[in-house]
Amino acid sequence: MNMTSFSTLQYSKELQAVGFSQSQAEVIAEGVGMNLNATHDFATKKELYEVRDQLNKKIDQKFDHLDEKFNLLDKKVSHLEGTINCMADVLISKLFNRLGGLMVACMSVGISAVAFFTRGIA
Repeated sequence: MNMTSFSTLQYSKELQAVGFSQSQAEVIAEGVGMNLNATHDFATKKELYEVRDQLNKKIDQKFDHLDEKFNLLDKKVSHLEGTINCMADVLISKLFNRLGGLMVACMSVGISAVAFFTRGIA
């Protein structure tokens, strides 16, 4: 009895030959046939392993893609950090220049005021 070509009629005849009534043999044969048809849809271990391997391959591809994206993002963040540091240096330089200019202006005004007041006193 080959499982892929199971004949319910043949099985029913075999059951009748060993003493089952025709109605009993038909019911049993139909039940076995339905059971075989139902188990036909189950996956084998080999099929499950193949699907697992395919899923693992897809997951690995997605992680590789994510790694590429993270590397690109890391490069952009590094470039941004460099740009921010450069901008900070420029701003600090401008601040020192302006503060220096302000100090010179204040000193000039102070010296001029001292000179003006000392002329008026002498």
